[in-house]
Amino acid sequence: MNPTWRRLRARMLTKAWILETRLNRFQEHPLTLPFKEKTARVLLDAYGNRRVSILSGFLVPAELLHAYETAPMFTENLGAILAGAGYGGRCLQTAEMHGYSPDVCSFHRATLGGVLAGYLPRFQLVVATSHVCDGQSKTLEEIARLLEAEFFLLDVPQENTPEAVHYLAEQLRRLEAVLQDLTGMQLDAERWRKIFAWSHETREMQLRLQQIRRRRPCPLYGREAFILNFLTMQLMGTRFLRDAYRRLLHTLESGKWTPPDGERFRIVWLLAYPFFKDSFVPFMEKELGMRAVAEELGFVFEPFLDGADPHKSLAQKMLSNPNLGPIENRIRLVESLVREYEPDGVVHFSHWGCRQGCGGVSMIADALARLGVPFLELHGDCVDDRNDAPGAVRTRLEGFAEVMGKRRAQVSVRPVDGFYLGIDVGSLTAKAVVINGSGEIQFHKVIYTGASCKRAARQLYEMLLEHADLKGKIRACVATGYGRSVIDFADATVSEISCHARGMVHQIKEVRTIIDIGGQDTKAISVDEDGTVRQFLMNDKCAAGTGRFLEVMARALEIDLEDLGPLACRARRSLTISSTCAVFAESEVVSLIADDTPPEEIARGICDSIAARTAAMVARVGKRERVAMSGGVAKNIGMVRALERALQTSLVVPPEPQIIGALGAALLARDRCLGLSLNRAA
Repeated sequence: MNPTWRRLRARMLTKAWILETRLNRFQEHPLTLPFKEKTARVLLDAYGNRRVSILSGFLVPAELLHAYETAPMFTENLGAILAGAGYGGRCLQTAEMHGYSPDVCSFHRATLGGVLAGYLPRFQLVVATSHVCDGQSKTLEEIARLLEAEFFLLDVPQENTPEAVHYLAEQLRRLEAVLQDLTGMQLDAERWRKIFAWSHETREMQLRLQQIRRRRPCPLYGREAFILNFLTMQLMGTRFLRDAYRRLLHTLESGKWTPPDGERFRIVWLLAYPFFKDSFVPFMEKELGMRAVAEELGFVFEPFLDGADPHKSLAQKMLSNPNLGPIENRIRLVESLVREYEPDGVVHFSHWGCRQGCGGVSMIADALARLGVPFLELHGDCVDDRNDAPGAVRTRLEGFAEVMGKRRAQVSVRPVDGFYLGIDVGSLTAKAVVINGSGEIQFHKVIYTGASCKRAARQLYEMLLEHADLKGKIRACVATGYGRSVIDFADATVSEISCHARGMVHQIKEVRTIIDIGGQDTKAISVDEDGTVRQFLMNDKCAAGTGRFLEVMARALEIDLEDLGPLACRARRSLTISSTCAVFAESEVVSLIADDTPPEEIARGICDSIAARTAAMVARVGKRERVAMSGGVAKNIGMVRALERALQTSLVVPPEPQIIGALGAALLARDRCLGLSLNRAA
C-alpha cells in the first residue's frame, strides 16, 4: 500500500473513531471524550490541509500556534495515538528497518515510523525545543527532512533569567514571522488578548479541577487524567478548551458524575503512562484500586500571560517549567505534590529512552524516603509493547499495594487453632509450608516446578494431604511466586516480596535487609522489625544475576551446579567477568577456559559479578544490618561469600532458604485468618 492510500486509510479510521465516540459517548471515560474528539478533528484538519499543519514537541507554547489558526499536533501525542490504535509496533519496526536506533524514545520513534510508512499527514512546519527532552529535537529535525518541511528549533536556556527571557522571546518572534508567511495572517493586540484570556480561564479551571481531585473517591484519576493534561497542553489558548473545561467542571461539581467504586490507594504518578493495548493500567486501577490523584504533568506552573508583550510572556512560560534546570527543581515539585495530596505512595514509570526522566529517579526516591512516603519505580515503555513483562509488573504493583496497606494499618496476630498453608511456585521449584497457629512449621516440601505451575501446586497439596494430622484441617491457604495466579485452591494471592519479608523476619528477628536470588529474578528488600516492607527492588529483565545465570555458567564450565560454589571458594584470586548478559558471559567463560584460566578463578569471577550487581540493588534500598539471604542460590556457598565481600558484612542464611517465601505465605494466611476451611478431600 503506497503512502497516499495509507494516509487516506488513516484519515478514514480517524473519522470512524469520531463517529463511534459520538455513538458511545456515555460508555467508559466519558469525561475526557470531548477532548479526544477535538484532538481527532485537529488531526483530520492536518490530513485535509484545511489549515496549516504543524508538528511540534509538547513544550512548544500552543497559544502561539492556535493564534494563527493552524492545526498543531504534538509528536508525543501522535506516538500515544498510534500505540492506542494498535499501530505503534508496526511504526516502530518501520523506523528500525530504516536504520533508526531502538534506543530513541518510542514516542518519537513511532511518529518517525508513522511518517516513513505514510500513516501521518504531510506537515508543513516542524517545530522543536531544546529543553527537557534532548531526543525530541533530533527526531523532529529528521522528520522535517523526510517531509521536506520547514524546521524551526527553539533554543531554550537552562536558567530563568532576564537575559534568557529576552533570548527566547526573540526566537519566538522569528517563529511568529514563519507562521505569518505560512498563513498570510497578521495578529493585532486584540487577538493576543483573546487567546491569552482563554488560556487564563482554562488555567484557573485547571486549579479548580485539582481541588476536586482531592475528593474521596477521586472523580478523575490515573491515565485518563494524564491524557486530559496532555491534550490540554496541545489545545491551550482555544475557545474550545475553555468551554470544554466549563462543562467538565459543571459535571463534577453538580454531582452528575459518580466515580467508579474501588479506590483503595491514592498515589502520585511521575513521568508518563503506557498507551498500548492490554497494559497493566486497568489491573492497577480496577483490581488493585490504585489510582493516581495527581501527576507531575498536571502541575500548573504557567505565569500570567500579558497580551501587550506576547513573546516575552510565552518565553517566561517556557522557562517556568519545573523540569528545566537541575534535578532539585523536579524534586521540589514532587515534594509539593506529596504534601498537597498526602498520597499513600508515589509511582515513577521509567519510560525506556527517556533519559532526562529516568536519570533522577534515585534522588527522587531518596527525597521521598526522607518524607516517609513509599516509592515504586516501574520500568517499561509507553509505546513499545514488544518488551512488556506483565507478570513482573503485576508482582511489583501487588507488592507495592501491600507495602502501602501495611503502612496504613498493621496486622495484629494472635494464636489460632488449625493449620495454615503457604504455596510458593517459582520458575524452577515449587515449595509448600504448613504451620500451626503458633507459627511452627509442621510440614515443608520442595519439588521441581516442571512445565506446569498448576500441576506442581496440586502435587504439593496432595503430598501434604498424605499426612493424617493435616488432612481436613487446613484453615486457609495463601499462594505466592511466579505461578501464584493459577493455584485454584488458594484463598488469596500475595506477592513474593511481602512473603519473603514476612517469612524471613519470622525466622531471623533482627533482619532488616533481605536478598532473595531465585531462578529468574533477584530481589533486594528492606524491612521493619515486624516484616513490613519499607522498600524493594527487583531485577527480572534478563537472566543476569539470577539462578539461571549460574546454571548457564556451570554448563560452560562443564560442572554440576552444586559444585560451582565450592569450586569458587578454592580460588586464591578472582577475575572480572565483564559481560552482564548470560549469553555473552557464557562466550566469555568459554574463551577463558580456552586460555587455560583455572576453573576455580572463573567460578569465583562468576559469583563476584552477580554479587556486584546485587550489592548495587541493596545500596539503592538502603543496607541495614542484619542482612539475610533466601532463595535456592543461598545454598551456593561461593555466592554467599561473594556477597559478603561485596557488602562488607556477614550474611545470615536460614536452614532452609528455599522455603522462606512459602513460610511467609503460610504466616500471612494465619495473619489474615480468613476464617475459611478448605477441607479438601484426598
